[in-house]
Amino acid sequence: MPPPQHGGRPLTPPPHGREATLLPPDEAGHRGSPDSTAFMCPHCEAVLSNPAAAQCDNCLRPLRQQAPVLRVVFPSGELKISVGQHLVLGRDAGQSPVASTFTQYDNVSRRHSTVWLDPSGTAWVRDEGSTNGTFVNGERLPRGVEAPLRDGDQLRLAADVTGTVQLA
Repeated sequence: MPPPQHGGRPLTPPPHGREATLLPPDEAGHRGSPDSTAFMCPHCEAVLSNPAAAQCDNCLRPLRQQAPVLRVVFPSGELKISVGQHLVLGRDAGQSPVASTFTQYDNVSRRHSTVWLDPSGTAWVRDEGSTNGTFVNGERLPRGVEAPLRDGDQLRLAADVTGTVQLA
């Protein structure tokens, strides 16, 4: 006996379990095309009624986490560093894309220090052998040593160029 049909297509049982959340049935009870995947909560795997929602209606956990960004606010300008980006701080435009932020400070080395944000969202700074030092919250970093930065830390280059670290 041939399988029951509806509209020329074989009837299939409705999806169940995890499969039901991946391919929502269309109005006739059939699975949608492969590119009609439902939006799911990454935490509890519930189907989202509103994919643009900030939190899951089922488990109430946030749905989107913004990529972390490191900002260092100096009196002469604000620097923004994204995940994976390494930014050299210094007065030499050939080595530092933000050299204009520091050109007025003669005591900042041409290649003073490097700041970056790793994939886990941790911010770092390393002194690049500067003449007058790189300081985190008043403590001088030894040449080549990497130090973590936290929200609210004070990053000082030489004697008088102090920036505030902001992690968002």
